[in-house]
Amino acid sequence: MTPTRNRTDERGAVAVEVVLIIPVLMLVLGTLVAGWRLWSARAQVTDAAGAAARAATVEKSGSAARARAQSVARSNLQTLGLPCQGAGIDVDVSGFHRPPGERAEVTVGISCTVGLGDLLAPGLPGQWQVRAQGKHPLDTFRERQP
Repeated sequence: MTPTRNRTDERGAVAVEVVLIIPVLMLVLGTLVAGWRLWSARAQVTDAAGAAARAATVEKSGSAARARAQSVARSNLQTLGLPCQGAGIDVDVSGFHRPPGERAEVTVGISCTVGLGDLLAPGLPGQWQVRAQGKHPLDTFRERQP
């Protein structure tokens, strides 16, 4: 006498499992990619703001410093290949109005819109605003012009 096995028909079980697991895996992967993209964009915008603030401090006048900071910020964002739409660059050169001997600094703020709509994660916003600020002190005893 052979033991009888009470088996139910399991045909198609793997297909059902795959259909249920694939969307979950795609959602997790899309969320990871979105997080990496936002983290990378934030780091690149922070680096660009810091570099622009440093570059502005070597100029002698506030107007030249503003132009240099904007140029360096745009150049850094393009060189890094950041998928940045509508970058806004705000340069504060009010420190150039202070007389030599007083502490002063240049502040550069950059805002950037990073797109997330191309990712395969439903529920993510189409774009995300990334902002960063960089500050660098002016040489205390160097002559300054507004």
